[in-house]
This record gives sequence, C-alpha cells and structure tokens, in this order.
Amino acid sequence: MNAPPFSLRLPPDLKAAASEQAQAMGISLNQYVATTLAARVGAQAEAARFFRQRGARGDPATALTLLDGLGDPDVVADDDRLDAPSADADDIDDEGRDTPA
Repeated sequence: MNAPPFSLRLPPDLKAAASEQAQAMGISLNQYVATTLAARVGAQAEAARFFRQRGARGDPATALTLLDGLGDPDVVADDDRLDAPSADADDIDDEGRDTPA
C-alpha cells in the first residue's frame, strides 16, 4: 500500500504502549496503528448500522408506554440523586450497604 504520509502526534505514554504492543505482535508501529484504527472504524460503522436497523424496527409510542409503566415517579432512590454523597469504601459493610459515618 502506497499511502501518502500522515503525521500523528501521540502522548509519549500512549506511543510507548502502542510500540510495545506492536513489537509483541511482530509488526511495525505504523502497521499496528493502521490495523487498530481500521478495527475501530469498522466497529463504529457496524454499531451505527445495527442501531439504525434496530431504530427502524422500533415504535416510539410502544417504547413510551413501556417506560411510563416503570418505576414510581414520586419515589427517588438515594443512588438516583445527583446530589447524593458518594460512599467511601470504609463506609460500606460486608453486605455492600452504606454504614452511618
């Protein structure tokens, strides 16, 4: 493949990690970046295709009806609150519950 040059600036730690992985695979950094990017672009295109097809089969009215039947709008769980304090690991008991400070 004779592609025109393409400069890419990477943070040093990312370049080092990519170089290590390329070396472990026995390929050049350029080939590693091209292969990895191709896989990501392909996955993104496949996800877009899937959700486009899935969305075309959906019925917004049915979805809204289902959502209306879920939960109780008058009850807000503590973990649903945006202003809920986050628990420290020290404040959680063996059962995974928050313990009073």
